[in-house]
Amino acid sequence: MSKFLPYILTLRGAAIFFVVGVHARGNLFDWESHPGEQSFISSFFDSREGNGTVMFIFVGGFLFQYLTHNNFEFRKYIEKKFLNVILPYILISIPIIAFRIATNYNYALPLGFNDQSIIYRFFYYIITGLHLAPFWFISAIVLLYISAPLLHALDHPKFYKYVFPLVFITCFFTYRSANNANPFLSYLHYFPIYLMGMWASHYKEKILAVDRWLLYSLLVIYASIAASGITGWIPVSEKITFEEVLQESLIVFNIDMLKAVILCFILMLLLYQFRGKKMPFLEILGKYSFGIFFVHCIFVFASRRIWIDIFGPIDFSLVSFFIYFAFILLASTATVYFIKKLTGRYSRNLIGS
Repeated sequence: MSKFLPYILTLRGAAIFFVVGVHARGNLFDWESHPGEQSFISSFFDSREGNGTVMFIFVGGFLFQYLTHNNFEFRKYIEKKFLNVILPYILISIPIIAFRIATNYNYALPLGFNDQSIIYRFFYYIITGLHLAPFWFISAIVLLYISAPLLHALDHPKFYKYVFPLVFITCFFTYRSANNANPFLSYLHYFPIYLMGMWASHYKEKILAVDRWLLYSLLVIYASIAASGITGWIPVSEKITFEEVLQESLIVFNIDMLKAVILCFILMLLLYQFRGKKMPFLEILGKYSFGIFFVHCIFVFASRRIWIDIFGPIDFSLVSFFIYFAFILLASTATVYFIKKLTGRYSRNLIGS
């Protein structure tokens, strides 16, 4: 991918950077002595929508349109996705699910869940991804993979011109499902973002040829929204879920989604400007992105347990957070590197990279 779209490779690197940052950041109670710093960090490593999540899905839609517009065979497409995404997900999930079942894990699970059979619990975890924080994402994107024939049929100038704008607007009035536990609602929520990536790929020459004033304007808008969120000028509706939107017919503008969408285009335009320069850090992250995605939360989970057992509750400051974040990112990247060295071409079937 680096040969023909270096700016998309580095954008994917930026996406995994944000994803790891969100999970390394922890929750408000991990910043007990520094709540103001937590608010500042959360404006960048946002867990309500997830800048990295939106970016990943945007890149996925962009590459889907770019690579399949003139050559799409669903059988080959789904076989590749199974081998490089779904199979690694299942293989990595098996020991984690075994641990969850053995310890009667019950966070965000239905009442009486641990009274169900082992087979039921195993497949519930596999389908929802609730056994590890980021794995809900795989459950949602599998539905996008299955929708590939529909998406390919929509890849048409008339759709992008007349229908896409109406579909796209809907993502600003929906939210994540409760605890990310409903893959179908997550799919519906992020479907317009995938289409946005396809739209951006279709019009990439026009988008990337815009004057720099557009980039500067987007930077000002993004900074204004971020500053307004930090200062409280714009109220943040952290607890709204897709289920509440449906059940209570809520119409609340999702400002976090707007901010994440703007960031996608800011970074794409910036990285395109620097496409001729070497950016090894983002290039490596982009190349290893799925592998890092699969292993980083294992490091987060294990390191947090070890830290709490030895030193007690976590209390981040900006300095300690960035040290911890760097550790998780480097440990995950190094793990992917060594697995690739040990397993060669089979590494994509094991860890997705």
